Amino acid sequence: MKKLFLFLIILVLSGMAVSASAHMPELIYNQQGDIQINNPENSQAFYDELTGNPRNYFIASDKDFSLYINLLVPEIANPDGRYQANIYSGGNLLYSINASIWTEYYEEYGRDYYLKGPELEKAVPAGEYKVEVFSRDNLGKYVLVVGKKEVFPLPGALNIFWQIPLLKIEFFKTSVLEFFFTPFGIAGIGIVFGVIIILAILNYFAALIAEKLKNRGARTILLTSAGMQMKDEIIKLLQKPAYDVTIGFVTTAYKFKSEENPDYVAEDLRIMHELGFNVEEIDIEGKNQNQLMELFENKDIIFVEGGNTFYLLNQIRKTGFEKVIRKLLKMGRVYVGSSAGSIVAGRTIETAEWYGDENFVKLRNLKGMNLVPFNIFVHYTPEYAEIIKKKIKNPRKRSKVLKILTDEQAILIQGHERILIGKGEAINPAEI
Repeated sequence: MKKLFLFLIILVLSGMAVSASAHMPELIYNQQGDIQINNPENSQAFYDELTGNPRNYFIASDKDFSLYINLLVPEIANPDGRYQANIYSGGNLLYSINASIWTEYYEEYGRDYYLKGPELEKAVPAGEYKVEVFSRDNLGKYVLVVGKKEVFPLPGALNIFWQIPLLKIEFFKTSVLEFFFTPFGIAGIGIVFGVIIILAILNYFAALIAEKLKNRGARTILLTSAGMQMKDEIIKLLQKPAYDVTIGFVTTAYKFKSEENPDYVAEDLRIMHELGFNVEEIDIEGKNQNQLMELFENKDIIFVEGGNTFYLLNQIRKTGFEKVIRKLLKMGRVYVGSSAGSIVAGRTIETAEWYGDENFVKLRNLKGMNLVPFNIFVHYTPEYAEIIKKKIKNPRKRSKVLKILTDEQAILIQGHERILIGKGEAINPAEI
């Protein structure tokens, strides 16, 4: 993408180089000593300021060329400045140029006014030449124009966008805002907007490609209200026989209970063993991400059992379980949530309070793992309708942010597809 972006900029600027008709600016007013002029037939404007001594320019050419020289002064910054030049070769004076009359000249590309002075155009043989610019007091700002071929190579074209604003501020003592009304300024604005459009297009196509790549390894999530009651749907997700399927059975959510295996947990385990799954009970509490990855990376299914939602989410945050799950989903593992295990997969776990789950760990931040872009209400029966309507009064908002499941229903997420599976019609939160 970076190479394409650079190519497009070069293409735009190259187009400018072909159509441009102006002098290539060279800012030398802060430089000391002699100036070397390369490619003397190419149009170049040397912006300079004498500070008590003449300025010498040197040209070396191995072929015959057309020598063009013109002297200008910036009308606003130095209206009384008058300059002349001597041209030497081998120590001998060849030409001396001066002008008694300086005429007003408007340079349309930089939108600047000059006073135009002496001018020379001669065909000269190959060799070395010195151009000496001077005035009566050798003070003040002037411009030496050399060459007539209007060529803007890419590096020079890029330089213009910072040189012209500098000239406006330092040399002409005018507002930098004038730059934006010059052809180069207008072209620069066009390039900026062009680049923004190009980036937007590239970003759009990059997002499409990323989406396709993402869907190739589509994540699989099954959110249930009552766990292994959805055994038939779970079996359909499997790509191999049940006896080859390994399950990491996360027991953390019910640890706070006094009994070792509450009835709903015992029932889920009974069904798993009955189907022939290889089940390992795993408590995530007290473990770090590396330990969790080691425990789960060889499991086909990560089954997060129900219990206290607040306690479960608290341990998810402490252990980094969410990051581990996201990696595992990308690796093709299946996440199955039951009750609290489904709720923590949503945007928040606030629905857990609605049916009486106790926040005994005093959790204030109720943000879930956000594996799915909605909240889940589990164990739904009609008596919960009034509570849900009270919590989210706006029907449209309820429909947008909430998914409701009975104990005989589940939501299957594969990539960006969501399917309600199980018994009964989908419950529309806006219509309860």
